[in-house]
Amino acid sequence: MRLEQPEDLYADVPSCWWSRRRWVAYSMALYDLLYAELRATLRAPSVSRNTFQAWAIAESKCADLDTGRECRPSVRHLSERIERHPRTVKRCRELARLLDLRQVVFTGRHRTKLERLASYDREDRSRGWAAVAALIESPSYAYLVDNSTLESLLEQDFVTPLPRSGGSLFLSRQNSVTSTKNVIERRAPRGRDKKVRPKTCRAYDERALLLASQVKRDERFPLWIRQMPRQGLAAVLTKRALNGWTADDVYLALNEVLIAGKRIFGNPTDPYAYLGWLLNHTPVNEPPALLDRAREVAQDEARRAAQRETWKQMRAKAIAAADSPARAAAMAKAAELGRRAVGTAAARHQSVEAARRELARQARED
Repeated sequence: MRLEQPEDLYADVPSCWWSRRRWVAYSMALYDLLYAELRATLRAPSVSRNTFQAWAIAESKCADLDTGRECRPSVRHLSERIERHPRTVKRCRELARLLDLRQVVFTGRHRTKLERLASYDREDRSRGWAAVAALIESPSYAYLVDNSTLESLLEQDFVTPLPRSGGSLFLSRQNSVTSTKNVIERRAPRGRDKKVRPKTCRAYDERALLLASQVKRDERFPLWIRQMPRQGLAAVLTKRALNGWTADDVYLALNEVLIAGKRIFGNPTDPYAYLGWLLNHTPVNEPPALLDRAREVAQDEARRAAQRETWKQMRAKAIAAADSPARAAAMAKAAELGRRAVGTAAARHQSVEAARRELARQARED
């Protein structure tokens, strides 16, 4: 079962690629030129060169060889193809979008109920439609890549089998392992070494993770702080997060270091220890912005109290004016309209009851 696409689906898409090998080489050339700058400014996701090359080879294999269009592999298919996690495939596609190498012409979606019934009749168990994209040579960055760079990359022959690296694998690993002890003793592997304690990820408090996320998103902090991993930053900020610190408190704590006449380096060797040393100048149980927050809370409470007092005065004035002539006239008019509505409803009920009795009498006479 195929989805009917409009004829002008590729109307806004640039011209097709020259060849699959040239597109892969062009992608790697743009990666070498622009990835370091994009990553330094946190605009690009973290993707290694081998992973991006493997994704480009697998993605281009699913496109039309003549035009580079009709490229519709799913994330699951590519993750199994290059032996990476699906999130890694999504990061590769995001980087390709930033480099203007992949243009989506149809966004994937789930099938409707009627489409699922029709596909079930055809024994098609698919649940949705994959996104359709066109692989193009970026018109925005074409001036950066010269022919000599492409020729040197084309000599690497990108149509060879996919390279394999030590990245995160999507497929499950085998249970048997070959350790140094097995090689020395010349015996077959007996499975995983149960004496070695398995490595587990440390669990951090949710408040520490939230504070770390707020600090990473805040552009007031230096770049080396925002580039720190969230869990590592949460480890430094755990005690302060448990004492009610916010991103403003962390920022003011760093400002106090500058006010004291000390310099904050831009690229420390050990950012975790250096950040902890900077924050140790402020006591953990004394958040710098605590007084400001208390002052704002007091101002909000005073404003609400003033509003409540104003409403009380307005209500007292309305109650005092309860016996005014205008209110008496309005109440009389409302009572008259109520009596009129009750009379109309009663008359309608009587007419309906009379009609029902007349129908019953005619039925008895017949």
